[in-house]
Amino acid sequence: SCHFISHFAGHATEEENKLSRTVMRYWTNFARNGDPNGEGLVHWPQYGLDEKYLEINLMQKASKKLKERKMEFWTQLMKQMMTERRKHTDL
Repeated sequence: SCHFISHFAGHATEEENKLSRTVMRYWTNFARNGDPNGEGLVHWPQYGLDEKYLEINLMQKASKKLKERKMEFWTQLMKQMMTERRKHTDL
């Protein structure tokens, strides 16, 4: 599989090649076991109510609430729209 990576990577850096191999390990683990986690990999947390996820970059890290600020904006906007709608329907 390393030959496959280098063939398609072009001028990829060693870090990028390592990232590619890491992502393939997550996929392989998931395909085999239904769980992407494995030895030597940063733990990929299960997504749930606390909205944890894995940031996949040159360095992986577990994080949570990826779009929290954007969701706050849309939630506030929807509340305002519903308030305005109620005002107009009460007339």
